[in-house]
Amino acid sequence: MNNIIAGIRRRFINRLVGLIILFTAQLQVTAQGLKPWQQYAVRIDATQQPLKNIYASLQIQTGISFNYDENTVKGDQLVTMQFKGPLDQALQQLGRLSNTTYKQIGNAITAAYRQTTSADRNIAGVVYSQSDKQPLPGVSVVIKETKEATTTNSHGEFIFRFPQERPASFTLIFRYIGMEPQQVIITSQTRMSVTLQDNPLKMAEVVVTSSYTKDRRREEFVGSISQLNAAALQTDRPIESIDKMLEGMVAGVYVETNTSLNTPVKVNIRGQGSLTAIGGGRTTSTQPLYVIDGIPLYEQQRGDEHSSFANENYLNPLSNINPADIKSISVLKDAAASAIYGANAANGVIIITTKAGASGKTRLNVDYKTGVSTFINQIKYLNGPQYYELLRETYINNGMTPAMAEQLSGSKTIDTDWFGLTNRNASYHNVNMDLSGGKQGTTFRLSGGYLKQHASSLANDLEKIYARIRVDHEVSDRMRLAVNLSPTITSQNALNIYNNVLLPPNISPYNPDGSYNELSGLNVPNPIAVLNQNEDRHKSIAMTGSANASYKIADGLQVTANVGADYYSNREVNFLSGLNATGRTRNGFLQVFDRRNLGWIAFLQAAYEKHLTPDHHVYILAGTQAQDQQTDLLKGTGTGFSYDKLRNLNNAATQTSASSSMGNATISYYSQMAYDYKKKYYTAVNIRADKSSIFGGDKQVALNASLGVGWVISNENLLRNNRTLSFLRMRASYGSTGNSRIGSYAARGLYVFGGSNYQGNTGAVPDGTAAPNPDLSWEKNYKMNLGLDVTLFGRLEIVAEYYNNTVKDMISSINVAPETGFSTMSVNAADMRNKGFELTINSTNLQRDNFSWNTVFNTGFNNNKILRFNNGYTPMYSGEDQAVAQTGVSTSAIWGWKSAGVDPATGEELFYDPTGKKVNAATINALPTASGTVLGNRLPKFQGGIVNAFRIGPLTVTANIEYAYGSSVFLNKDIQSDGRNLNHRNQIVDLMQRWQQPGDITDIPKLYYPRTLVINSSRYLREITYLKLSNLSVNYQFPKSLLNRVAIENLSMYANVRNVFYWYKNDNGSDTRNGIAALRFLYPEMRSYTLGVRVGL
Repeated sequence: MNNIIAGIRRRFINRLVGLIILFTAQLQVTAQGLKPWQQYAVRIDATQQPLKNIYASLQIQTGISFNYDENTVKGDQLVTMQFKGPLDQALQQLGRLSNTTYKQIGNAITAAYRQTTSADRNIAGVVYSQSDKQPLPGVSVVIKETKEATTTNSHGEFIFRFPQERPASFTLIFRYIGMEPQQVIITSQTRMSVTLQDNPLKMAEVVVTSSYTKDRRREEFVGSISQLNAAALQTDRPIESIDKMLEGMVAGVYVETNTSLNTPVKVNIRGQGSLTAIGGGRTTSTQPLYVIDGIPLYEQQRGDEHSSFANENYLNPLSNINPADIKSISVLKDAAASAIYGANAANGVIIITTKAGASGKTRLNVDYKTGVSTFINQIKYLNGPQYYELLRETYINNGMTPAMAEQLSGSKTIDTDWFGLTNRNASYHNVNMDLSGGKQGTTFRLSGGYLKQHASSLANDLEKIYARIRVDHEVSDRMRLAVNLSPTITSQNALNIYNNVLLPPNISPYNPDGSYNELSGLNVPNPIAVLNQNEDRHKSIAMTGSANASYKIADGLQVTANVGADYYSNREVNFLSGLNATGRTRNGFLQVFDRRNLGWIAFLQAAYEKHLTPDHHVYILAGTQAQDQQTDLLKGTGTGFSYDKLRNLNNAATQTSASSSMGNATISYYSQMAYDYKKKYYTAVNIRADKSSIFGGDKQVALNASLGVGWVISNENLLRNNRTLSFLRMRASYGSTGNSRIGSYAARGLYVFGGSNYQGNTGAVPDGTAAPNPDLSWEKNYKMNLGLDVTLFGRLEIVAEYYNNTVKDMISSINVAPETGFSTMSVNAADMRNKGFELTINSTNLQRDNFSWNTVFNTGFNNNKILRFNNGYTPMYSGEDQAVAQTGVSTSAIWGWKSAGVDPATGEELFYDPTGKKVNAATINALPTASGTVLGNRLPKFQGGIVNAFRIGPLTVTANIEYAYGSSVFLNKDIQSDGRNLNHRNQIVDLMQRWQQPGDITDIPKLYYPRTLVINSSRYLREITYLKLSNLSVNYQFPKSLLNRVAIENLSMYANVRNVFYWYKNDNGSDTRNGIAALRFLYPEMRSYTLGVRVGL
């Protein structure tokens, strides 16, 4: 009873104090009179709050009474509104949301119901995100009954206008990428607010289709496009670059990943887009074109630089993009989607869009994650005693006496783990912050990040500092400006000593006095000494920036100007110390590489959009673009260092230098026209002409075009509002794209200035690697695509596509006569075809208030082969033991010789020659590689991924599964060479199963040294068919009821595990055998464990 009385007393006192405050404020207002409304600063932060509560809040903030007639103004009406600013603007926005008007009567403000006018036939509102309560731009809003559609503006606002009588009741459907669609029945409302729930696996309803055109609703776009938002891409995974994040995420995209830190990976969109560079030959880039916020990214590849730069190591330019800044990634696959990029879109286009600010409350988000990584699938090598046993046997097989063999084989007992001495568990630390907000037509977003990774290999680590600023400003109803700037600073140590862990395990790394063992006679340095005395350090600065201005000349007509730049500078310092075997003969050796690249792009365009009639809609775009890229290289070398720690070229006794410069420019004209009739029939035409300095004579200009059509069958009267078939569309496209990324002077020839070749004077001397070819022209990729899009029951989305792409005039190198002064020349060598099928299924399996289960499945099949060679010079081009280009065969085919097993009588490996006869290794090695046969393919027959997302109240669990079938790989010859180098190189434990005596049945031949080895024997080939649980993540979102007590908007904690589980076909792993899970990578994979916390204020 006492507690009840005390509670009543407290509530009474609180009410009394509140009344005294209000009464005092009212006296002040009465005494002074009301100030102009704009002089009162107020804040409204309401989510589905009754209107009367908002009035009470404003009354407390201003001291002004708010009155209203409860018979006309509904005080219980729920309103969602975020606002900070003058009172007059707050009441204007509140009036639009609640259908009320406000006026001053005496010393109070009175709210009244707004009388019906012609405008009341309209329906307008604002769409918010449930997670951060921010307005959502680009939300698709569709009237279900008529299919009339619009999208929300930059403030999340939309409006439908009804010039005539408005329907008594209709349904609005709201859709947005990564969120659950919502349907709202409209009766008498004129203003509304909608909040969308997160669902990262949903297909995007509005997609980013190019840097030139506006975002489109998916059903309007006739091309082939896959889009992932940040949540679907799972950017909180501890992966340093976005290209690696795409693995298993998009149908038809195959990522040839690696285990190295901050190195580029190969991304194939619908197969390989050009010839593989074989034997060092020159070919065009096989990578897609990456475009970030309208700026093409500089691709680091070997092009026209002098051979003295061959030892320069490249970093991954995509790692300069902070994953925390990514809003979405769009993968453009067919000609209808990518032809507007023309010149360099043959291998597909990947558009990266970064986050922008939004109007409303200024918000601060902080995200921190940390983790560790441990080795999995580690290759099993011979230990010390095993190595001694096999080396002794090898010497005896070579004819030595047992005593001599034992003496040369070293220690029987030493067992050095070279891998363990040079590696460690890796660590990961990443913090990101962003500040965003805006009002009155100006939005901003500032972000910064810091990444620190210690790789598993000692003396290998990565440090990055990211920053990004984006400001969007509406100068007026007609003019908009935007600025986007992003610098990134990178520091990386990248000593590569992994091959040296293959040292004999029965040798100690240290001498008895503790000094480094010099490993005399092995012709390799002590890796522990290398890690402590050598250096390979990168320091780079990358910056992308753009400025954009658009002006609305008239209704539907807009002009846009954009200028952007991509700058990259990298300095690599590589030092081989004179204190160990790597640099002793030169008393220290220093190489300094300096690479600087500046690319800029500018375009001016006009776009016109209009509904000619209610049924006919047209969009026309025309523009011109200029692009330039300049690369400057500088190299300095020095030998002879009197003091090992002073690693500057000035301290070298002997110094040399080299430089190289490359540049190219392109000017382009492009146009697009899109038309639709009754939201049922769509067509789009793209035309682009590019003129490039890369090619000469009449080959400089390339014209690319595409035509795409679409038919939304579900909008036909027969299927309209069908409950089973929610959406059905057929589409088709055909067109061409180009590829010119082969360097700057492939057609013009390369020359070197140096020496005294002209009567003692310096002159230009042909660089023998590239003869001029004025007939060299663009590669062309002719793409055909057929697509079917189906949505069943509003929850099962299916996208099926068939493509047939023919690449003509592929560029490759051929040998030319020595008397020309050149060794090779670039020519349009061959034609190639990629055809295949893709399937993406997005399913909402279960959807309840506190539980949901969504699944995305994707797969892609591809068949690739060379159709023909264009001239007699290149019936075949080879240069590697396992790669041959030949008509009718895939460009990624693996060539070699079929093993006939090991002869049980002699222990020799036998092979099948072209006639089917069993022969020995010496006979096989005397034959040309082209006489061999296709053993496998580097690319899989099909591959894809499965993502399952489970939401259980505030807990979300996401599981990523990746799979591939039918690709193959040759084992690295350093780890499997049948004992050929056993006297100074360790090898895999599989050699314990070797042939030892007549009658032994095994697949590993007799050990002896030296031996003839066929490194492209089918015995070394392994099939890469696998299924793996690549990522498992858990996210817990703290409830709002708890966070409101501590003034925090959002708080979540999450955990990630990468490379959770593997299954490989025919893995055959055991204590005495390595399976393909271990042998796939020379450097073992890592399993990563990450914990993170995300706070929003």
